[in-house]
Amino acid sequence: MHEGAISVTLSHPPMTSRSGRSPADRDRLTHAIKHELAQRIWGEQAARISKHGYPSLFANSPQPMWIYDVKTLRILDVNQAALERYGYSRDEFLGLTIKDIRPREDVPKFLELIADVPRSDRTGPWRHVLRDGTIIQVLITSHAVEFGEHTARLVMAENLAEDPDLDVD
Repeated sequence: MHEGAISVTLSHPPMTSRSGRSPADRDRLTHAIKHELAQRIWGEQAARISKHGYPSLFANSPQPMWIYDVKTLRILDVNQAALERYGYSRDEFLGLTIKDIRPREDVPKFLELIADVPRSDRTGPWRHVLRDGTIIQVLITSHAVEFGEHTARLVMAENLAEDPDLDVD
């Protein structure tokens, strides 16, 4: 396998037109393949992130993303999509911790659950609070990264109201 190649192992048998599978079966397989590829690519990219090596992936993503310090929970960096979606200026967002974007009543359960997060994780739905007080539900994909001298997590927040077909499992 050459550098940058991705190996995909499917848990479903290959489908052919002679298999007798329905179009819905083929759609589920296509979705599973796309999901697996996206997760593997995302994980490999996240593993290579450093303070200077992530700008285009991070900054140009249409999905809200941020990086936070796992010890202090302080947000270390944030992309433009997150600023636009959450309504904060860059300086305001960088002054927050990840507790600050959750309803107060959700913080204790959140802190309990992040104590044992795997290297790569996809969870939700979670409730986040926008700057104007609006509460949204999001699906969170996060990966452990080193960001400069910080042990951190790279987070992508997908708004469930904007994409009701997101797979929450």
